Amino acid sequence: MILGDLGAEIIKVERPGCGDDTRAWGPPFLAAVCDVLVENYLPGKLHQMGLGYEHLQAANPELVYCSISGAASSLLSPLLTLSFSTANQRVRLKARGGEPVRPGVAMTDLATGLYAHGAIMAALLQRQKTGRGVHIDCNLLHIASNYLNGGKEAQRWGTAHESIVPYQGFRTKNGFLVVAAGNDKQFAKVCQVLGLTYLAEDSNYKTNTLRVKHRTPLLQALSQRYT
Repeated sequence: MILGDLGAEIIKVERPGCGDDTRAWGPPFLAAVCDVLVENYLPGKLHQMGLGYEHLQAANPELVYCSISGAASSLLSPLLTLSFSTANQRVRLKARGGEPVRPGVAMTDLATGLYAHGAIMAALLQRQKTGRGVHIDCNLLHIASNYLNGGKEAQRWGTAHESIVPYQGFRTKNGFLVVAAGNDKQFAKVCQVLGLTYLAEDSNYKTNTLRVKHRTPLLQALSQRYT
C-alpha cells in the first residue's frame, strides 16, 4: 500500500474463486459501530454475501441501512436513467416539436439521492426515540413515478416555463436571448425596454395568470420584436 501511494503499480494475485480471506473481515465489524450504511448493489446481492439488512441488524440493531437501487427490491433487473426518464415522461420535457429529447442532467439520480438523504435523516431522528434502526428501500423507479402522481401529462416546453410567461429563450438576429419576467412588474419593465408598452396595458396580459392563458399571441408579439 505504501509503494502504491508512492506511485508503484501494484498487482495483487489472490486465491481464485474467493480472494483473500481478509476481504470477509471488514464489513461486519464496521457495521457494528457505524450509524448508517448506504449500498447501491443489485437488490438481493448483499444478502447473498451475508451482508443484507437482516445480517447486519443482528450485529447492530441501531443500524440505519439504506439501499439505493434502480427498481424496487422485488425487481432484480438493472435499469438505466433513460428508462426512468421515459417511464415518467421527462424525455418529453425539452423537445419543442420533433422527437423527444433525453434530459441533459440525470435528474432521477439526483432526486433519488435527495430522497435517500431525507429518509436517512428521518430514520436517525426516529432512532433517538425508539433505539432501533431501519431498512430504507429507496429506488429510482419509485422516485420517477412520483412525478406522475398529479395525473398530468408532461408537455414539450423547450426553454419555456409552464406557468410563467414570458419566461424562455427568444431567437434574435445573432443568437438567442433569454427573458425571465417572473412577475407583473418585471413584465411591464420588459415591455417598456422593448417599446411594447401597449402589451403591458392590454387587459389580456395584466396578470401572469392571464399571460399564461393568452400565451400564444403574447409570445408571437414578443418574438416579432426580438427578430
